[in-house]
Amino acid sequence: MFATLKDKIIKYNLFIIFIVLWSVWLNTQIDKTIFIDNELFKHSLDQISLFSFLKNRYLIWSGRFFIEGVMVETIGRPYFWEWFIPFCAVLAAYAIWSATLRKSLSFSFGIPLVLMLMLLVPHGAFEQSVYWLTGFYVYLFPVSFAFFSVSVFIRQKETSSIVRFFSLMALPVACSVEQSALFLLLCTGLHWFINRVNSVYCRLYFLVAGVISGVVFIAPGNKRRYFAEIEHWFPEFPQFSLGQKLSFALDRIHDEWGNQNNFILLLALVLTVITLNGLKRNRTLQDVLATGFCVLSAVLVVSHFVNLGSVFTILRAERFLVDLNWVYLNSYMALFIMLATIASLLWCALSIKDSIVAFTALLAGVLITLLMGFSPTVYVSSNRILFLMDMTLVIYACCLLQNIMLHVRDRFLLNAKTQIH
Repeated sequence: MFATLKDKIIKYNLFIIFIVLWSVWLNTQIDKTIFIDNELFKHSLDQISLFSFLKNRYLIWSGRFFIEGVMVETIGRPYFWEWFIPFCAVLAAYAIWSATLRKSLSFSFGIPLVLMLMLLVPHGAFEQSVYWLTGFYVYLFPVSFAFFSVSVFIRQKETSSIVRFFSLMALPVACSVEQSALFLLLCTGLHWFINRVNSVYCRLYFLVAGVISGVVFIAPGNKRRYFAEIEHWFPEFPQFSLGQKLSFALDRIHDEWGNQNNFILLLALVLTVITLNGLKRNRTLQDVLATGFCVLSAVLVVSHFVNLGSVFTILRAERFLVDLNWVYLNSYMALFIMLATIASLLWCALSIKDSIVAFTALLAGVLITLLMGFSPTVYVSSNRILFLMDMTLVIYACCLLQNIMLHVRDRFLLNAKTQIH
């Protein structure tokens, strides 16, 4: 008894030490240099009240009233974001662990593992969404709250009333930014559609999430911002067709998936190959094709490190729609391989136990990124618009890790029983 208690104390102390050290390290990465956006929000309330500021922003620029309210009140207070950025990172890790790894790893091991996997996200996306202050408020902050709220929703039968209450309290943050709001609505909506859970909590959840998201999406300022951004960043944008705008989003996804620093994608591809070939008993033609595309995509990522990038030029495209780039074969080859790889990951997600989490998260991440093609800032927003999709790869990888660990455990127990008999 005392030995077990001692082990628990050591385990929890190690967990606390890791979280503290990780938070201190994360604080050293926060970019505290002066940026125009940071300074703009820091001094937004110098000559105006908070209510007047939010009203003006809602009417002429953005519906993100809750996030921007928190931002202008706290961005000038380092003691707030110095602890709140690590808190949001840990909250996201907790949510991912809770939704994926809970059955195979305790929180003291699972949360640190997820935090380390988050560092495999391409540096550009992580830097602009976590280390940059304004980026943190618009990306990690709402995404972490959305992940937490969704993780509680999909496990609502196993959670306490106080945890469900906190998931509802997280909705004003989670639904105050378009990407995180869409992710939350897609994931919870698909989960409800598949499981048809009809409870007071579900009805209240969708009511609150729907109202807040609706207020954000119908803000008069969204339309004004859209035309202002066209004029400032992309004057030719209205001339492009629907298909061309989608190609912009595909271009951004291709650029991220071909990023030599996209280690989380590389891990997801490796785990997919292991899952389809090491765990499935009856392999199908779809499994073989999915394995082939995942191996090819992994080779394309790894080729950057072994100076073989030029060998695979025909399979890459710098951009899908620049001048006459569509006349080159590599544009079509790159597009085909990327779409086939996405389909392969989704196919693998459907092949594992509790596939709904991996499938809905990855599908939502890709679809939401595709919608960014309809924004004139699809390029000027740089890598931060890809942060949510990259984080869904963390969720996907954790789901596959869970499936692999449970499979290994079951095989071990089966072998142990066989030896006993």
